[in-house]
Amino acid sequence: MSQITCQQQKAIMARGNVLVSAGAGTGKTHTVTQRCLDLILRERCSVEEILMVTFTEAAAAEMRERIRKALLAAMAQAATNSSQTHWLTEQVALLDNAPISTMHSFCLEIVRQHFHLLGLDPQFVVLDDSQKKPLIHATMDELFNRHYDGATATSAAVKELVQRYGGGADSGLRKLIWQIHQHAQVLPSPDRWH
Repeated sequence: MSQITCQQQKAIMARGNVLVSAGAGTGKTHTVTQRCLDLILRERCSVEEILMVTFTEAAAAEMRERIRKALLAAMAQAATNSSQTHWLTEQVALLDNAPISTMHSFCLEIVRQHFHLLGLDPQFVVLDDSQKKPLIHATMDELFNRHYDGATATSAAVKELVQRYGGGADSGLRKLIWQIHQHAQVLPSPDRWH
């Protein structure tokens, strides 16, 4: 991505906390990376003081690598300025431990650091997909069974939905519920950011 749009330039130059939200392929990773580089190179903000979170491991790795390449290029240009070279060398060294990660990894790190305040066992684990699947099925079983056995208006509506949508079987509805849940997990809610 070579051309920076007006909106991207505003995000790069803005100071304070900034949320960059845009569709796929619009240059979010490029914009966030340029913002970080602007802070490091122009304002001498240390890379360890900049939090960069994204939704995918690939985007986090790409941001880290783009920053590394740009810092190395800046080092080559600043070869005669020992103060600048020292600063950039330090930033490259700090880059591997800089807070550049996915949203999930960042939140997990906060929970791990403050488990005692949250009342959690320090040995807690995050379930992988194979461990979550039985819990998801058990939760849906409990939900549907409650409505199959229920006599409320909501239970009647669920039974009618299963009859109409699935011809009496709830497997299609379960799949749809799971797809909606997964979709909702990756879309930021617009009212959360205002």
